[in-house]
Amino acid sequence: MLTAVMVTAAVLGVAKVVRDWLILRQVRAAMDAGTPEDRVRIGLRLAEALGGGPAAEAPGQVPEQPGGEVVRPRP
Repeated sequence: MLTAVMVTAAVLGVAKVVRDWLILRQVRAAMDAGTPEDRVRIGLRLAEALGGGPAAEAPGQVPEQPGGEVVRPRP
């Protein structure tokens, strides 16, 4: 039973490492092929996905969108 748990944990750990490596490979390819604006946008999305992202805005403040996109709150 303990062996099965250890093997399962090892397989899941290896699968996570392989998945992360594939994701980072795609991100690197996109960064190399993109314009500087694309690189900033990719970096912001990656930071947000990893739990970073922009600092918390004050209540009622509209967060700045990447790429100059303007978002206005509904009244």
